[in-house]
Amino acid sequence: MKTFAIIVTYNAMHRGWIDRCMKSLAESTELIVPVIIDNGSKDGTRDYVPAAYPDAVWLPQERNLGFGQANNVGIRYALEHEADYVLLLNQDAALAPDALEKMLAVSDGESLLSPLHLNGDGTHIDEMFRYSLRNARNYMNDDLLIRHTLAPYYETGEICAACWLMPVALIRKIGGFNPLFFHYSEDNNYYHRLVYHGIKTILVPKAWMYHDRLLQGNMQAFNRRRLRRDLVLETANINFTFPKICLRWLQVLFRCYAQDLVQHRYIPGAWLFEMGWLFFYSFQIRDSRKREKTIGHTWL
Repeated sequence: MKTFAIIVTYNAMHRGWIDRCMKSLAESTELIVPVIIDNGSKDGTRDYVPAAYPDAVWLPQERNLGFGQANNVGIRYALEHEADYVLLLNQDAALAPDALEKMLAVSDGESLLSPLHLNGDGTHIDEMFRYSLRNARNYMNDDLLIRHTLAPYYETGEICAACWLMPVALIRKIGGFNPLFFHYSEDNNYYHRLVYHGIKTILVPKAWMYHDRLLQGNMQAFNRRRLRRDLVLETANINFTFPKICLRWLQVLFRCYAQDLVQHRYIPGAWLFEMGWLFFYSFQIRDSRKREKTIGHTWL
């Protein structure tokens, strides 16, 4: 199988992230072609990576496209070069040597696959991934705690896109990431589309990935425009009818209000600005809902 690993970099020299990531791909028991899309790094990444890894495909961008759109650049490249699978891998992540082999062994050629996400040194499950495990079906906890064994794979719910193995058949059906989302929530939106089109998400628990980050990665970026991002995410969800969207808006607003009260940062003008932005882009959001319901290379 021809697998392309799509790695979006932005200041990837931090903590030796890019070296660890690339070393893990080189040590994989399955051949992987690295495709690196740089989002305008300013820490020496743009000079270091092409010199240190001349065999990798190097696609530097003139500006920061955001996570989703930079991945779309790599996905397009993989499709144009006859990929069978596309592996999305964060710059701060590394694969265990046999992780891809184990995921390919259980792939049905249509479902999205993910390894188990561990923390950077492999001593614990990644904190955000621990939250994702609540959605694992097929009695994974029963297998682990009672039978003391694990099945080769489990159907699950939403999983962070720090490491996704995507069969090309899935991409041809669903497409790429929605440009409404610059950084964060693009994978949530993609999962909503998987659900709508009846595509499964599969966890392969014996395949491991190491994610060297704090709880939410870049907390400053995560909190920036969070209210807007959450409202757009709910509005763009093609599984929701308009009444359900309105209900979810109320839930988002209440949650953000409660968080702002706790952190003493409630600014009424900022909330009005975010709501105004949402209505200003309502036609774009409506059009994205139509596109995501179709089959094909959406956003690619």
